[in-house]
Formats: sequence, structure tokens, C-alpha cells
Amino acid sequence: MKKIFNNTILIASLVILISSCEQDNFTPPDAKFFGAMRDSIGGGLIETELVNGSTIGAYEQGFETPVLQTWVIKESGEFRNNLVYSGTYNIQFASCNFFPYNVTGLIINKGENEHDFLVVPFIRIKNCNITHDAGTNRINASFTLEAGKPTVRAGSITLYAFTDIHVGSSIKFTIVAGSGQPTRNLGNAVINPETVYNLSIDLSANSTIFKTGRNYYFRVGAQGIKSGVGTVRPNFAPYVKITL
Repeated sequence: MKKIFNNTILIASLVILISSCEQDNFTPPDAKFFGAMRDSIGGGLIETELVNGSTIGAYEQGFETPVLQTWVIKESGEFRNNLVYSGTYNIQFASCNFFPYNVTGLIINKGENEHDFLVVPFIRIKNCNITHDAGTNRINASFTLEAGKPTVRAGSITLYAFTDIHVGSSIKFTIVAGSGQPTRNLGNAVINPETVYNLSIDLSANSTIFKTGRNYYFRVGAQGIKSGVGTVRPNFAPYVKITL
């Protein structure tokens, strides 16, 4: 009797082991979804940052309770997700650096799907010029601002610096002002598109950070203020690489 019992346990264990080794019946993702966040005026890329930047909130339909999927937007404003299931999605944009809105019934087909979203940024950073003045040993930035809508105000502007392309408000050096002005608090200012703003980094005051012969990346960011839209993330101009 004991032998029969032991053989039964052995057979049951083998069945469980074989079953656990069988390939599951879940189909792999069959679609790729890529594109960019573009300005509704002019079609320019709406740049963001990798950490705490804008994201795409996707809800795949066909389930009793669709689950939020968060898809990352790259610093350039472009995005690519190569592991997507084809189907119908509702898209939600919240806590971004452009006005929130929703897209319902977006169809993603099998294979490659390219789609650009047209959005309204809180602030446009225009005419941005970042240069190295060897004579004064400073990095200088000049630019203008434009509000995405008249209700947007300017909170602050900053010239960020770091050792790679991910430079932004979350990935940056801590800069000593010295004789420069790397950041400026604008309070709650009405945005005049004719106003030229200037920021600078005093390299001498930050000599422990900046070394001769190395590449550094500099980027201007502007923090907008707009009530009633949730979290307002900063807008950015493209980074500039400078070899000191």
C-alpha cells in the first residue's frame, strides 16, 4: 500500500513538472507604435525629459477593467514602443508639459504604426542660442518665450548643464551662481514674446565641475504656471553640446 502511495505521488509530481514546462498560450506583442509629440502650431517637437517628463497613458480596450500602461516619451519628444498588442486604445495625456487631452478609439494594427500627436505646449522656448564665451569663461544663453495659451504665466527659467544628453531639471549639475545667472525666478509673469531673456553659467565659479577638453551638454528649460490642468511639467529647448 505504501509503495502504491509513493508511486502515485511520483506520477503526480511528474505530471505537474511536465505541465509547468509546457509553453504558455499567451501570444506575444504583435505591434510597434511610434511617433512624436508635435506642436499644433508649426509641428515642431515638444521636448521633455527622461525623468519626471511627459508620458503617454494607454488603456487597451476589450477588458472589463482596462489597466493603465505608461509609455515613455524621449527627451526629443519622440516615442517608440516595440512591444504593443494590436487593438483599440484610449490615450490619456496628463501631468505633461502640454495641455492635457484624451484620445478615444485609437486603433493600433499589427506591425508598424506611426502616429504623431498634435499638442499645445504650455510654453514655447524660441530663438534659443547657447554659446561659450572664452573671454569671460561663461556659458551664455539667450531666448524668447511664447505662451501656448494666453492664460499661461512664466514661473522660472533655467540654464541646465550635465555630462550627457539627458540634461534637464531632474538630471543636472548643481551650479554655483558666481558672476552668472543660471536660473531666474519670474514669479507669475505675463509672457511677452518680444522679451529676450539671458542666462549664464560662470565656469570659473564652478571649476570643480567643468574641466577643459571635456564635452558638456547645456539646455534651457522654462516652468509654466497654469491652474486647473494638474501637474505642469517644464518645457525645454534642444540641448547644445559644447567642448570646453
